[in-house]
Amino acid sequence: MASSSSSPPPPPPSSHHADSSSSFSGKWEYDVFLCFRGDTRHSFTSHLSAAFRDRQVNFFIDNMLNKTESIDELTSVLKRCALSVVIFSEKFPDSSWCLDEVATISQSMTKFRHRVLPVFYRVDSSDVSGDSGSYAKTIERKYGARASKFWDRKRWMDALKVVANIAGYTSEAIKIESELVEAIVNCVQNTLLEMSPRVKPDNLIGIDFRVDEVVELLAMDTNDFRIIELWGMGGVGKTTLAKACYQRVISTVEGIKYHFVGDINQRDAMETRMEEMITKLYSTLLSESNLTYDNLLFDERKRRLSHLRVFLVFDDVENLSQIERLLLGNHLSSTHLFAPGSRIILTTRNKMVVGNVGAKIYHVDCLSHIESLQLFQLHAFGESRPSDDLMGLSSRAVSYCQGCPLAIKVVGGALIGKSRDYWVSFLSDMRQIPTPEIRHVLMRSYNALGGKEIQSLFLDIACFFYGTNKSLVTKYSPAYHLLEVLIDKSLCTCVVERTRERIQVHALLRELAWSIVNDESIKLENPTRLNNLGDIQKLLTKKSLPSLQGGSTAQGIYLDLSKASEIDVEANVFEGMTSLRFLAIIYSGNKEGAPKIHVPYDAFTTLPDSLRWLQWQKFPSKSLPSSFTPKNLVALSLEYSPILKRCWDVEPELANLVFLNLSHCINLVAIPDLSGSPKLEFLGLLGCKSLVELPSHVGDLNKLEVLDLRRCANLTILPPRLNSKFLKHFFLSQCPKVTRCPEIDSRELMILDLEQTPVRALPLAIYNIKEGGCLSLSGRHITCFPAISTSLDLLGLTFTLITEMNCYDDHQLGSLPRFSALELVANLQLKSLPKHLWSMVSRSLLIHYCPSIETLPEIFHPVTGFANIYIKGCLNLKSFPTSINNLKSLQLLGLDNTDIESLPPAIVELDQLTDLELPNNKRLKFLPCDIHKLAKLSYLNLSSCTKIKFLPELPPSLLTLCVSGCTLLQALPSNADKLRFKDLYFEDCPQLDPDLPQQVMLNFYDLAASDLHPKGVLQHSGSELPTWFDYKSSNHASDSCMMVQFTLPNCTTERRIKGIAFGLVCSLDIGEVDISVTCDCNIGNIAAAASWCSPSFGFGQDSQSDNVYIWYDKNLLGETKKGVILIREEADPWYERYAGLQGSFRFSLQPSIGQDPEKLRRIKIKSIGVSLLLSEQKNGAQGMLAVSKNKGKEVQE
Repeated sequence: MASSSSSPPPPPPSSHHADSSSSFSGKWEYDVFLCFRGDTRHSFTSHLSAAFRDRQVNFFIDNMLNKTESIDELTSVLKRCALSVVIFSEKFPDSSWCLDEVATISQSMTKFRHRVLPVFYRVDSSDVSGDSGSYAKTIERKYGARASKFWDRKRWMDALKVVANIAGYTSEAIKIESELVEAIVNCVQNTLLEMSPRVKPDNLIGIDFRVDEVVELLAMDTNDFRIIELWGMGGVGKTTLAKACYQRVISTVEGIKYHFVGDINQRDAMETRMEEMITKLYSTLLSESNLTYDNLLFDERKRRLSHLRVFLVFDDVENLSQIERLLLGNHLSSTHLFAPGSRIILTTRNKMVVGNVGAKIYHVDCLSHIESLQLFQLHAFGESRPSDDLMGLSSRAVSYCQGCPLAIKVVGGALIGKSRDYWVSFLSDMRQIPTPEIRHVLMRSYNALGGKEIQSLFLDIACFFYGTNKSLVTKYSPAYHLLEVLIDKSLCTCVVERTRERIQVHALLRELAWSIVNDESIKLENPTRLNNLGDIQKLLTKKSLPSLQGGSTAQGIYLDLSKASEIDVEANVFEGMTSLRFLAIIYSGNKEGAPKIHVPYDAFTTLPDSLRWLQWQKFPSKSLPSSFTPKNLVALSLEYSPILKRCWDVEPELANLVFLNLSHCINLVAIPDLSGSPKLEFLGLLGCKSLVELPSHVGDLNKLEVLDLRRCANLTILPPRLNSKFLKHFFLSQCPKVTRCPEIDSRELMILDLEQTPVRALPLAIYNIKEGGCLSLSGRHITCFPAISTSLDLLGLTFTLITEMNCYDDHQLGSLPRFSALELVANLQLKSLPKHLWSMVSRSLLIHYCPSIETLPEIFHPVTGFANIYIKGCLNLKSFPTSINNLKSLQLLGLDNTDIESLPPAIVELDQLTDLELPNNKRLKFLPCDIHKLAKLSYLNLSSCTKIKFLPELPPSLLTLCVSGCTLLQALPSNADKLRFKDLYFEDCPQLDPDLPQQVMLNFYDLAASDLHPKGVLQHSGSELPTWFDYKSSNHASDSCMMVQFTLPNCTTERRIKGIAFGLVCSLDIGEVDISVTCDCNIGNIAAAASWCSPSFGFGQDSQSDNVYIWYDKNLLGETKKGVILIREEADPWYERYAGLQGSFRFSLQPSIGQDPEKLRRIKIKSIGVSLLLSEQKNGAQGMLAVSKNKGKEVQE
């Protein structure tokens, strides 16, 4: 062996030459490269990784890189990462690979300005960089005797000195690990913002890759003639992108003539300005300063132009005639005006401006959220660093703008240098009144529509139909053929969702539409479209709207009664509304309960026949009047109408009806005669419990696409055949009196749902379901597995008498049916599953209540893509396949109420597993001792596993742990104090230390006051809330309702509410019960916000103990806007708006879905509490720390 004193070998040849052209461009694939040693993998590094995921920091972890790959590969990875975080730990220098990584990172700092953040975890920086430090000693000890490692040792030490001398973080300075993690993540996010393109002189955000994409379309090195159209909505950045592309091309391509022609649409309005623009264009191209408009067309000049290779940008083009004028009367498709290799870029809001000339169209999308935030901060703060409280408001402003650069710049510029109070007020007002700059730009698109017909269609869609099925809208409006024009002009878009297209409208365009409607209403003194609750109440009660007396121009009314008080309508309320086409009265929240609108029957007689859309939930009458004969009605929806018995007594002709929804009309006895409705596509009768017969004429509806008959408890008679060739979805589940399924002629069938319906014979249609469709079958008459050869998205078999599915031999493997998901529920005689099961099912397997199944087939080969397995109530299932590690992509494994005693050891190799649900396994005694190796496991449920006594070390990624009802459990896992549980449930665990709740409570409070998770839950046996609850009450409004009141504090920059914690103590004298706990926050009679959770109490069947349930919520649901509940980030901060006012917090219990309401009476609320999670600014980097830890104060109701 060579001694350390022998001559060193020559340095190895370096392939990493400095590349001056390689520099950071603001575009990267990963935000962070994470470099660490294995001794921190399952502790600090996993906590940091989890925090990065929560904050949406995209990181590359070094185990994603094959250690056998070369350093060149590592260099390639680093080029795709914005910065590196290097975690120096005690064992770090033991790994030559880690040292090579640091050396490569150090080189990258010089080569392409790669940024590095060092973290010293339980080591000092001098240990890392010093010649006599522990790192140097380890390197010398391991490699000093090997001459071949001489240059490696030198390279490693040089790199360690470089990286260790960079300012970073040390666990010695920040001893609390969660605070250290938070500091690192905050630093990384701030660094990413600083590295963004905002530092460029032209302040362009997110422009580089868009320019790259357009330049690729230009293909300047080819010799053809190309036109590129940059198309998008107003204000989205088309001109900015065109200018950036223009600068890129003229600075890199030689031998071309170029010119940028801007504001074409505005100049086109003035003939002299248009002529000046054209003259300037050709003066530049021909290099003639004395050129005039009149002598442009001389043949000699045209000949010279034909030899010129040009690059032109025509900005803001509205129509084809403008382009033809710019091209001296030549059509855009003409290629002889300029030399081959010429290029023209157009920017336009009108997709079809170029017609069919072979132009390549580039859709300019809105900015991403991070790009929007960067642009906003540039305009709202300049080069200053924003304070933390304004950062939160920045997210609200960006959410309002929805990626529109113009709106972001305008809003940011309006807020620069302003106080926080001004920000709050401005952002509140902005939602009602778009700023003039934004409105001006968007109005141009609206005005450019020209005709009143298409403008009216836009207003209808933006006000009423966004999110609606496109095909339904095209049937509603006589101007349906103009819908594509709106799409082409970027005023709306269509999003494909499975088999449907839904219309989407940008939020700014929706607000523009309502502002146009409101302006027209003021100007004409007659509203055309209404959605304001107050205005509609006045209209319906004939109060304070004198212009409506004797007639109305109202074309559309959208009324959401979910938050309204009772409304008494005048008898002649609809009289004179001859222009009304759209009427929607809905309840966006709870559909149960009595109607809030009281209408005398005479009022219905005045419903106008002009209606094309009638949607009235909880319709307050037994039928529509016979005098109402809307021949143009396209959509009729009277769902959730408890007293409706039939639509009409004397039925009108409904030749244009496309959509009929009578779902949840529990007293409906008959549907209208639809034989005269040949266009009907949707018929919804879900939950019509009194309906006995579906008339035979329904079978003759040749355009029917969806027929929903679920939960029609008394439905008995059906048509023998459904003749529609277009039927896609047929739901006939939970109809206990239906014994025969109609034959189905459609070849378009995607969903056939017969679950829990006792049909005696399966229709032949099950063999006609299209590939990717869904089939649900149910009934004791099914004794054999259906021989389906189609690849389905879902196959569900419920309550059958199938005994086996193994109906395929090995030689038939190629003809196996394929299912993305297989669901087997309550098949009591099913004993075995096919050995090729894992080849038949590709994504999800659910087996519930199949007690005869004892084993599952082994998994002989690696399977990718399989994500979920949930097995419940299989009481004789004694084991799980030992080859479970072959399910490489498994994310959820549920084994609930089985007979298993242990899990297969190979489960710890499932590196994608996030959820492990093992409740009610009475024979399960222990978990694998190395379960902590499941690096992504975030949820573990062991409730009512009554034989488990101890838990092994659990993975640091774990966020939720449920051990409720584990009656023999003696302790939480040994590393519980290091885990940052978001949700922890441990009631009915009598063997646990009685002081445990107090210890856990302190950790829970610290977590609630941090920024790690927006919501968390703690549940345990006990009878008292912790002392840090500021406001408590034990006064009863009722056993299931209680309230606490106090004055909301005034917030300042230094002291703000970060969230609210809620707590209650309940007693119960029954076994397990699921309830929903709601806390409604009211200011006077204003419903300001709400929060809810769903605890499960009583895991011990004889449980008589009290239970403490606590949750915190930082994203309280704020007030609703047009029926859409807004998250706090989207809504105004209600707790600041109402600061200084008396607030009431009303706790109430509701049974969960499917739970017996009678059980609610056996639960009593004994006390409640509310704690405000306050914060104060403390030394900048220390972040926001909770200060609300004073003793709880009893508050009177």
